[in-house]
Amino acid sequence: MRSSGAKLIVGLLAVLIVLYVAMQVYLVTYPSYRTEIAVLCELSDQITASGTAVRPETVSGDESGVKYFLVSDGDKVAKGEKVAEFFRDSAAAVRNMYLDQLKKELDVLTDLSKGNRGNTNLESIRRSVYGLLSSYSEDIGHHDFSDISDVRRSLITYLSSYDISAGGEIDTSQRAEAVRALIASVQSSDLEPTGYVISEESGFFVSFTDGCETGITPDSLDTMTAEEMKDAIDRNHGSYRYSDDHYKILSDYTWYYVCTLSPEEASRLRVGRKYSADFSYSTATDLPATVEKLLPSEDGSFTVAILSFDRMNPAAAVLRNEDVDIKFTNYRGIKVDKTALRLIDGKLGVFVKYGTMVKFKEVDIIYETEDFVLSSVTEGNSSLLSLYDEIITQGKNLYVDRDLSRS
Repeated sequence: MRSSGAKLIVGLLAVLIVLYVAMQVYLVTYPSYRTEIAVLCELSDQITASGTAVRPETVSGDESGVKYFLVSDGDKVAKGEKVAEFFRDSAAAVRNMYLDQLKKELDVLTDLSKGNRGNTNLESIRRSVYGLLSSYSEDIGHHDFSDISDVRRSLITYLSSYDISAGGEIDTSQRAEAVRALIASVQSSDLEPTGYVISEESGFFVSFTDGCETGITPDSLDTMTAEEMKDAIDRNHGSYRYSDDHYKILSDYTWYYVCTLSPEEASRLRVGRKYSADFSYSTATDLPATVEKLLPSEDGSFTVAILSFDRMNPAAAVLRNEDVDIKFTNYRGIKVDKTALRLIDGKLGVFVKYGTMVKFKEVDIIYETEDFVLSSVTEGNSSLLSLYDEIITQGKNLYVDRDLSRS
């Protein structure tokens, strides 16, 4: 009888131990709370609008044929300057472009062999290399492959200068000899241009037209109504026609962007005030934009905003119908989901997990949306939420100093 009772007790103890272990495994695997790490978030308060770029553009030439441009889009040119060469066929134009790249590379190698290293500060060279690679990566992301050869030559110069300045030795003679041999093999009388394209006026050069040069112009901005501008914007979006038979000259570095906004969006802008603008699918970013006019429609359903820019660069010279992000303020803080916010003793904050204990930290809200807030990043204040704190986003029966290991 005693033996049976002992076996029963042992069995019950075994079951209890198994249940306890199973419960602990469950609590570890499926805790009664959820957490997330406090990380840095950067965003802008902005409005996005659809519109069209307006520039002082003069279309020139009627040169159909195979051309090799001597200047890049956005470059400043003088009246009478050669901007392109004509070739008898596309193969000759491609070989001429390759020959031009080889000659430029040979110039770089020759300078290096003469000890013309430029900057010799190692840290400065390192920053230049990383900056060049970052810019190159951004261009590739925007499908802009126009500067690949220039980037390659710049990298050769910077990396060689870095190696030499660090005490190394660079021998460019072998590569220079190989480039000379390539130049000799490519060069021939067939590569002589059959004619030239001459710029008819001075300004900023663009190698193509898009069919939107005359729909809305800088001069017409003073006389068009909001409805007329909206119609012109819609026509530009529907009539874009790329053609390299003509080129154009932008006669001024000041240009405009005309876009439609809702009345609520327009109410956030002020005439005469500057904002930062980013254009979608373009490297034209962080451009200072001045609000020149806000023209409401007759029925009040929309407002046309005219933004002016006084900065001309290759990206600005060629963009046309890209959307614009008009930015008001940049915010940088710790992102906190609103479901994690708690109000304790009149203070707004969150529960955070320290080891197995629950602690409370306040948040300093600098930006708020319907779903989350940004809390300021503050060092040296232990009462405020800090980067990499483990925020408890969900849980039941939570309170300060609760031991989460005892569920």
